[in-house]
Amino acid sequence: MPLILSIQFMSEHEFLYEVESPFEFNSKPALAKWILENRGHFISKLEKTGAILFSSTSVRDAKEFDQFVSMFNFRVFTYSDSLSNAVRIDKTEKVFTANEAPQEIEIHLHHELAQTPVYPRYIFFLCTAASELGGETPVCRSDHLYSKILEEDSRLLKKFEDFGVIYNLIMSNEDELESGQGRSWQKTFGASTKAVAEKKLRGLGYTWKWVDQDELLVTTRVFQATKTLPGGNKSFFNQVLAASLGWKNRSYLGLPPVLFGNGDTINEQSIQLISTAAKSLTMLRQWSEGDILMIDNHRVMHGRKPFFGSKPREVLVSLTA
Repeated sequence: MPLILSIQFMSEHEFLYEVESPFEFNSKPALAKWILENRGHFISKLEKTGAILFSSTSVRDAKEFDQFVSMFNFRVFTYSDSLSNAVRIDKTEKVFTANEAPQEIEIHLHHELAQTPVYPRYIFFLCTAASELGGETPVCRSDHLYSKILEEDSRLLKKFEDFGVIYNLIMSNEDELESGQGRSWQKTFGASTKAVAEKKLRGLGYTWKWVDQDELLVTTRVFQATKTLPGGNKSFFNQVLAASLGWKNRSYLGLPPVLFGNGDTINEQSIQLISTAAKSLTMLRQWSEGDILMIDNHRVMHGRKPFFGSKPREVLVSLTA
């Protein structure tokens, strides 16, 4: 079956334009050749728009999606090797489910793996089953968000730039499927014992504490909160919104999910300002089966809206450098 692509380039609010064809390919070698010939063009467009939609393709499963992503010849992040704190299910070595959190849970805007030292540059999403209601993927241009925060509270932004951020993560003793951040410490660190986990934590420069029933409270080292993009623009690159609004919290432990790098608390007023600014720049991507969305993770945040109905929703993901 030929793969038919309709390509749209997204601005921060809407699709910028659509290529007129669709393109038809009668063989995988022809498709691979076309992608490699146009890869530089796609990357150039991503630096301007942040995301590309390949709409209503004939790609329908993980194997075909793996083949599609492989045609770009990017380095791939496997789930097992990443420090992702989300529960996912591997479909192939390169492809896994986006997040196994229950459908009523919202995954707030974030840059993929920005709370870790190694994160992807480009993310591919494939919708294999669209939900009946909800389940949109919000996307937000973080370079535009940087400019908006600068305009509304330059002192707040300067503090993020001067000090960066520290994350406090609570990792359970086994996967918690009811949480958007429920991956166990054993799977996160590839560790069968506490001693092995502690060795890996030490190598990462993290600190830790064992709390209730062998849960692991991890405090990261300081990470940047902004990123300079090609051309000199800056992106509000972090997990501040997702951590503040959605991560597990144990208030009695006295550690918020995210702090400034100097240990100061990020107050609720500041979180609200950032959240309101981000919402004003967010577009909700309504999925159709066969849609493939490619985003520049340095420039665009993404999330997941709750979804409802008896029809299952499945969005697969592949992380690449």
